[in-house]
Amino acid sequence: MSALAGTVALGANHAAAAHAAPPTESKLRVEIVGLDGKPLGPGPAYPATAEGALAAAAAKGNEPSPEQATPEFQKAVSELADRPAGKPMLAQELPEYFLNLCKNDPRAESATGHVFHRLFWCQRFGLKARAYRGTTLSGEVTLKWIAAAVGNYKIRTNTFWLQPTFAGDNWGDYGNALTTQLTVGPVCAATGDPGCSTNYGPLTLPLEDWQRHVRIGQWTSWNIDSDETKSSAPDKVSNHKWHITTGVHTPEPGNEWSADSPDNGMRCDSALYFRDDPRACTSSDVIPWLPVLSGFLTEYAAHIRQALDAPDTTFPPEPHPKLIPGKYFYGDSTKPGLHRIPESESGANRAEARKACVKIPTHGPDQECDEYPFASTMEGAASIPWDFSVKYIDGWQNRWGGNDLQDFYRSSRILYKLQDTFYVNIIG
Repeated sequence: MSALAGTVALGANHAAAAHAAPPTESKLRVEIVGLDGKPLGPGPAYPATAEGALAAAAAKGNEPSPEQATPEFQKAVSELADRPAGKPMLAQELPEYFLNLCKNDPRAESATGHVFHRLFWCQRFGLKARAYRGTTLSGEVTLKWIAAAVGNYKIRTNTFWLQPTFAGDNWGDYGNALTTQLTVGPVCAATGDPGCSTNYGPLTLPLEDWQRHVRIGQWTSWNIDSDETKSSAPDKVSNHKWHITTGVHTPEPGNEWSADSPDNGMRCDSALYFRDDPRACTSSDVIPWLPVLSGFLTEYAAHIRQALDAPDTTFPPEPHPKLIPGKYFYGDSTKPGLHRIPESESGANRAEARKACVKIPTHGPDQECDEYPFASTMEGAASIPWDFSVKYIDGWQNRWGGNDLQDFYRSSRILYKLQDTFYVNIIG
């Protein structure tokens, strides 16, 4: 007898001992739950808009986190952002740094997974299918996995990866690893999303094959694609929804059971002002933010922190309480953020900031006048609703901070104006 057959027989014997077999005429009912014991099913609904994505991000906890400011994190982002166009990613090319985060970070262990960056959603989860006859538990099977959705800055697609990490606990009605079949895979939201499609349907395999995939560490991939011709929005923006669908089949005729995970957001665009990256798809349920390290750019960070935390102490003074946007408050996506504008529209902000800078009486020879909010945002110095701050800081830090901002616009795919909102938080 094979090892697998022995395992199946042991599972069946265990089931017989633990649960008296119910009469065969009892009607079968199956409940599919997540590893947390909660029934799988749709979560709260959020509008397929930029504002809806921010609300979903705050609710799911996809918010600014200190590790995003580390060189290791930024290197992993670059590995994904700089992939050549038209070159399919192989499983072994998934960034090890992100996979280790997924395997060890408790935020990934949920029905919604976790968006670590717009380019990387990950989940460490699974399902249990529990069979009942009447009120008696008559069988159970478990499938665990690690899954990742990797964005793309070259074409309008997300690549979804899934690797089973455990398949078993099969007994009772699910005691046969050959005839028990399990289904897992990504699908687009069923309604209101005509531009979204996947290149393959969900994967359905006998439990025995899932167990083989576990043994060899098999990854399976799908493309979640976006058709730009279906969008009439600026930059051909499409806000899609997708989720993981799961299912279980038993030999008893007519018994197909399924359940879906909560929706995840995917934003795709054809923004040609990203000259090297004219098309893209990213995870949208995440709060974009620019991390500024106070231990590195000390004067630059101190100015932004002062503007965000103590605006009334900044220059120029105003006869009213100053309102300076851009600070993120955890759990609240409604706080005012910043919105990028084209460089060609930043002149008014720079001119207004210069008028304030010349009124500062003294500064050192190596200092430059820094402004916040940034001139490249709608909320800059010329903005009517918002106030601003200027301060002389080390010139090298001022230029480095400006370069960091431009890198952030690309690495986080920040679109122009109200299509995107981002925040600035100081680390340290």
